[in-house]
Amino acid sequence: MAIDPTLSLTTPTSAANQTDNKSNTLGKDDFLKILVGEMQNMNPMDSSSQDPTQSVTQMTQYSILEQLQNMSSSENSALLSQQQTQSLSLLGKTVDYTAADGSDASGVVQKVDFAADGSSQLTIDGITGIKPGAITGVK
Repeated sequence: MAIDPTLSLTTPTSAANQTDNKSNTLGKDDFLKILVGEMQNMNPMDSSSQDPTQSVTQMTQYSILEQLQNMSSSENSALLSQQQTQSLSLLGKTVDYTAADGSDASGVVQKVDFAADGSSQLTIDGITGIKPGAITGVK
């Protein structure tokens, strides 16, 4: 019995599926559901059935993909943490930066604000919303 892998992606059957598959992309959970469905319906005695080694190969590839995604997520978290630490280390320091109008400016970092996504913004001499990437030098 063959499984149509696009069935759950194009015709969600419940409100939960509609929420999870908003962009109709195949996530790792969807992939696992399809893979389990294929394995449950596999008939090793049928000559038209998929070679069992292909299933093992697919599972191995999925495992590698999942580990790469986990590693990427961990690296992103570490990078964000490092950026926050660097922003905090600027408190009280005099910095040179590029102002919103493109001109060069200088001032003392008075405050660091963190957004919900983890990004930071600096307040320099009362001017808020300066991104750490605008800093061109530290004195």
